[in-house]
Amino acid sequence: MKKITFILTLLIAITINSKSQIPNNGFESWSTYGNCMKPDGWYCTNDFLDTTGSYFGITRSNDHYPAAVGSYSLKIENNTSLVPAWGSMGLAWSGGANGCNYPAFKIIGHPTSFCGYYKFLPENKDTMRIFICLYYHGVEVNQVSLKDTVTVSNWASFTLPFSTYTDADSARIFFSSFNSDGAMAVQGNSVLYIDNLSFDNLITSAPEQPVQNNLFNLYPNPASDMVTLDIDNPNKTGSILNIYNAMGALVRTEVLRPNQRQINIRDLSDGIYMVAVKSKDLTGNQKLVIQR
Repeated sequence: MKKITFILTLLIAITINSKSQIPNNGFESWSTYGNCMKPDGWYCTNDFLDTTGSYFGITRSNDHYPAAVGSYSLKIENNTSLVPAWGSMGLAWSGGANGCNYPAFKIIGHPTSFCGYYKFLPENKDTMRIFICLYYHGVEVNQVSLKDTVTVSNWASFTLPFSTYTDADSARIFFSSFNSDGAMAVQGNSVLYIDNLSFDNLITSAPEQPVQNNLFNLYPNPASDMVTLDIDNPNKTGSILNIYNAMGALVRTEVLRPNQRQINIRDLSDGIYMVAVKSKDLTGNQKLVIQR
């Protein structure tokens, strides 16, 4: 019974994490380039600036929300002294250089709303914008946005429902601290904060991290076609490998051969999985991300 409870707990935790599906959705991961920091998985106006400079419109902020989730947020800021250069505009979007116009990341399931948290400190009637677009096979199928000029000095949540659509397999997200819908006109040194993005449900707390034993390790992780299994006592016979998808459904089961290390995952779709290896007296679990 304890083993079953443990696996169910792990599946629930993976399902909670998978609801975001948005790369670096809490803006916890950043890379440094000269004097500049950039949020991993996102493109921004920092990419148009000299990384040895002293001003960057996109910064990592310690002001984050909810307080118990993560340590940072995304801070987006205009600089009117740089108008009309790109560096004057507070812009950030998922993906790379083309991420503002094309699908930037894959999604799983059928999201019904886009959620997150924000603060907005406008100047001179600037309009902030939060925008997401869904795609299916590269064709836009839905979009929703929040545009406002109102000061929001304390963290507030947003939940933007999608209208009816059939299927979606990818998405892109776009943020700006000015009215980027049309004229692209910066009015003031306005500041927008964004944190903890998700689909369908607001993130209200950090999911419990299940304890994993050291029965085995998986690499590379993320993986694409093959994954290597480093298992404790590989000569042990009768070990069974099960792979569950993010919804808890069993998608693969096989009896491991003695000394078997390679697992073929070419037939599995991109997404988050839980890999469980069970032997006579031990059970090990690892999260596996498949990404191509």
